[in-house]
Amino acid sequence: MQTLLSFARVEVGLVLIALSLVVGYQLLSGKINMDGLLLEKTGTGVGGYSPARLQLLLLTLVAAFYFISEVVNSIHNGVPQFPDVSEKWLLMLGGSHSIYLGGKVNSLFGIFRDTETTNSPKGDS
Repeated sequence: MQTLLSFARVEVGLVLIALSLVVGYQLLSGKINMDGLLLEKTGTGVGGYSPARLQLLLLTLVAAFYFISEVVNSIHNGVPQFPDVSEKWLLMLGGSHSIYLGGKVNSLFGIFRDTETTNSPKGDS
């Protein structure tokens, strides 16, 4: 039984390494398109740099690396288990996604646009 578990661990590790290499190669070779990843896409086309996309990406990556480190620590401690996700991480990720989605809704539908400047008649003097 112990041999089977060791084999399964090695097999899963090899599959994850192979998957990482394939994705990394495709990112570096340009087969996975990363153009415009941090650019704001609006209803009228592509806008400028989007800080909301950057914070969403960074917080998601930080949370993923934290979670992976918790898994690795539990394996090194001899008790491999799926770690509990703390409430603070859920709140931070939920808040980050809410900020991004709020900005996306505003850019698409203009809910928070200033109506006085957009509806004022031009050339009336």
